[in-house]
Amino acid sequence: MDVSVLLLLSFLMIAVIAIIVLVYRNASLKSQLPLLVQEESRLWKERAEFELQQRVRARVQEWRDKEMQTVHANAQRDSLVQAHKLFKDWCEGELENVRKEQRELAMREASNQLIEWKQVSEKIIRQDAIQRSQAVTVGKVTEHIVPHLPNFNFNPKDARFIGSPVDFVVFDGLNDEESDQVRNVVFIEVKTGVSALTKRERLVRDAIKAGRVKWVEWNAARELQQANSAMFE
Repeated sequence: MDVSVLLLLSFLMIAVIAIIVLVYRNASLKSQLPLLVQEESRLWKERAEFELQQRVRARVQEWRDKEMQTVHANAQRDSLVQAHKLFKDWCEGELENVRKEQRELAMREASNQLIEWKQVSEKIIRQDAIQRSQAVTVGKVTEHIVPHLPNFNFNPKDARFIGSPVDFVVFDGLNDEESDQVRNVVFIEVKTGVSALTKRERLVRDAIKAGRVKWVEWNAARELQQANSAMFE
């Protein structure tokens, strides 16, 4: 045979086989179609029933919550009304008791205020006197311990307490073993609190700052001898 005829026969056989397969496949699908439709219908019904149950449950829960809120609000309102009434009655009774107690307290306070005022005033006067006395005492004690305080810049052995018109005269270097001279003669006035210099203290300060300071040697024996001679003339 001719080759072209063989090819044509081969294509025809393949086409026939394909048609047979398609027909068989179509018949198989037609036989399975009712089952597939039935299965899909069953699944759709199940989903629809589940969604319906969910919506019903949600509506029931919503209704239950609203009812509970309403019941709770009514109960709360009734409780508040009852509590307000009880509180009002209690306040009226307590107010009357407080008024009675206040009248009694006012009578007692009126009789005790004068006595208390006298006691407080007397206590204040005594405390003021004690504080003034303590201030004077602290000032005098401070004057004596100043040379031994950490911020005192001189040797305590060089300080001499004279009290008036200034508190100390310091011979700086007098007891310094390494030095053979008195570096300075320092006049110190000790103040506590906010006290200011007196007039006499200012006069001494001005004289020292102006350099009106002298050294004087006074021979007591000669002066006494001259005084005794003059007495017997």
